[in-house]
Amino acid sequence: MGRGKLTPQDKKDMKIISANLQGLLDEYEITQSHLATLLKIPKSSLNEYVKGKSLPKAGNVQKLADYFGLKKSDIDPRFSTKTTSFAVEKISNISRQLESKRQKKVLAFCQQQLADQKETAAVKNKPSDNAKADYQKAVETFIAKELEDQNRIDLNNIKKVKDLYQALGHKYEDVILYGEVSAGTGVWVGHEKAETIQYPAPIPEHDIALRVNGNSMEPLFYDGDLIFVKKTKTIHHGQIIVAIVNNEAYVKKFYRKNKEIRLISLNPDYNDIILKENDTIDIIGTVIT
Repeated sequence: MGRGKLTPQDKKDMKIISANLQGLLDEYEITQSHLATLLKIPKSSLNEYVKGKSLPKAGNVQKLADYFGLKKSDIDPRFSTKTTSFAVEKISNISRQLESKRQKKVLAFCQQQLADQKETAAVKNKPSDNAKADYQKAVETFIAKELEDQNRIDLNNIKKVKDLYQALGHKYEDVILYGEVSAGTGVWVGHEKAETIQYPAPIPEHDIALRVNGNSMEPLFYDGDLIFVKKTKTIHHGQIIVAIVNNEAYVKKFYRKNKEIRLISLNPDYNDIILKENDTIDIIGTVIT
């Protein structure tokens, strides 16, 4: 799967891979960034796969397939022994976005379409390519209608934001919140009593959850956002970390510039924190984005 000039088939494959990955990200409600971190795939590479700008390496396809419990050919058509039409890939991709009861309706509809096709073939000896395309188009239209109905929200039932989340198919899980961490001037971690809150699922695997205080990490994190932190024994240049410096806790980007170590803000209105040799520091962990 090496690099080189892209063929028309390569470009077609990239579209299929892009559609498959976008469908999986939507179905599992996971961000590109989080998935890339979990699978140790460069975020820029995964972004190009999702946007259909490059072909993934075989090893990365395997990682993706293993994570979602699929075969490599379910994600990347280059691993399929039989070429599948783009229409079929599109049907499969959209179907994944449907809730279970609607997927069953799609299956029943497809079975009926197949029965009709076989009946037509028995009369005409075999169905033409145009006839097959018509059946696939009918399936696409049916699925699109189911997806539209699934995403339609009855406002009569919406009283609270939680109702809106539930209408969109979100489930809630308990999260233990351990207080706040500053995105600006520094606040203590752990001074507040831990509280259990409801948060839309799925919740990433983490060791500690904190609320952001301040706007110095916009546009990645806004004031009041929840962040999930994974404890680690190693950190890397460029990672977002939570650290206590001189008894004040921050969420910042860990950055090494020449001989200086800095904790930098993403909001240009804030100055970097330049760490001095005599400063005390306790790195809690890295932020899962």
